[in-house]
Amino acid sequence: MMITDLIDQDDYFNIILGAGVPLAPDCSPEQCSRALLAWLPLQDAQTRAGCVQLLAELQKQTPIMLPEVQSALALLLNDELFRE
Repeated sequence: MMITDLIDQDDYFNIILGAGVPLAPDCSPEQCSRALLAWLPLQDAQTRAGCVQLLAELQKQTPIMLPEVQSALALLLNDELFRE
């Protein structure tokens, strides 16, 4: 039997925080995504590109995300900042 470590709200918080987004300690996954969307336009091109790459990596991990985290990621992926 294989046991998979699911990506939960704490993991998502730490990923978004690690990207440099300032977050309040009690942010939900949706609040983390909204904070990233507010923060990203103020960043330089290199930081924005890094966030695009981060989201591409996260998108590959959707099958092992809790539903609340999947919804928060979808909020980002559906935003015009991340549409190609």
